[in-house]
Amino acid sequence: MSRRRWFQIGSFVLAGGLLVLALYGVEMDNIWTAFREADYRWLLPLVVLVLGSNLFRAWRWQILVEALPRREDQEKSALSSARMLEASFSSVMIGYMVNYVAPRMGEVARTANLSTRTRHRFSSILGTVVSERIFDTAVLGAALLSAVGLLFDRLDVLREQFVSPAWARLQSVSLDWLLGGMLGAGLLLLVLVWGTRWLFRRNDTWPRRVWETTLKPVAVSFREGMATLVGSPRRGAIALSTIGMWAGYLLMAYLPFRMLHLAEPYGIGLLDAWALMAIGAIGILVPSPGGIGSYHYITEQALVHLYGVPSAEALTYAVLTHGAQLVFYILAGLVAVVYQGSGLRPVFAAWGSSTTKNAAADVPAPHPPRDEGEPSASVASSGGPSTSD
Repeated sequence: MSRRRWFQIGSFVLAGGLLVLALYGVEMDNIWTAFREADYRWLLPLVVLVLGSNLFRAWRWQILVEALPRREDQEKSALSSARMLEASFSSVMIGYMVNYVAPRMGEVARTANLSTRTRHRFSSILGTVVSERIFDTAVLGAALLSAVGLLFDRLDVLREQFVSPAWARLQSVSLDWLLGGMLGAGLLLLVLVWGTRWLFRRNDTWPRRVWETTLKPVAVSFREGMATLVGSPRRGAIALSTIGMWAGYLLMAYLPFRMLHLAEPYGIGLLDAWALMAIGAIGILVPSPGGIGSYHYITEQALVHLYGVPSAEALTYAVLTHGAQLVFYILAGLVAVVYQGSGLRPVFAAWGSSTTKNAAADVPAPHPPRDEGEPSASVASSGGPSTSD
């Protein structure tokens, strides 16, 4: 069994364990009661916010991709702005959908899909994805720092519930093991650096040939993608789309409190929702399928220990916020697949070509994008979605 398969199995096991841990000791009847008494008039605005925040994300990604250098054949077949937004939004939705099945493979899937539709090389598109992820990680770090400030009066609880257990586990590690591990890692790094320099100084070695013919072109195009965040002339639009995206995330975190009648009884306002959103994002970073289990556990613990929300109500909030997005992303991903009219073949084609010469050479993707006025078969027969993303 491959390492990737073991990773996926471990992700599902981790998700199941954390979900069981979150449900432990919770009265399920209280959860059903909370759902029955919820004010579902907030559901439509919540769906609009999920759609809007992801449109902002797709718009920002479109700006980064449009900043990539183009070949002559790409200039002739370049998508219009509206079609490019549609392609980037569809790719984002497909990526989210894949994440629930194969954890951490959603980024590869959305990169492959957009690479196929725009004729940009896989490695170039992947560079833009990594670039925006680094940017989002920096924003999340700032959000977590602001959350510490917003929860300053609850720092004792934070330290007791989250920091102290982590510090206790770190202290339990033997100093000998820690020093030995650091020494071993240092020696391994030294050997790798020395060996690499020795191999690449010789022109007749196969690593040098592989680097020059395959890896170097991929690295160059990847670097081009990474540079789009700082090299794009539309930095204002990048900032605006980022602000719009995170504002949507904030309201997506706050509206469920209104829906479940938790905002007023526990004094949860927009700033509290921002802090809880930042804390909950840590759960999404855990390698479980779409944050299942990890998001539920950390969100429940934060609400219980920081705001005194009962476990059942806290878990109801976590289930609602995560479940609504899960349903939306799966449905939106399926719609995107149908809208493209070619199933997931473009994803698999570009994904596969990323490990062959197609990823290293400047060759067009196997399935060129449709002309502006050419609908897919599924759209022509059913009318298709009306989104212009």
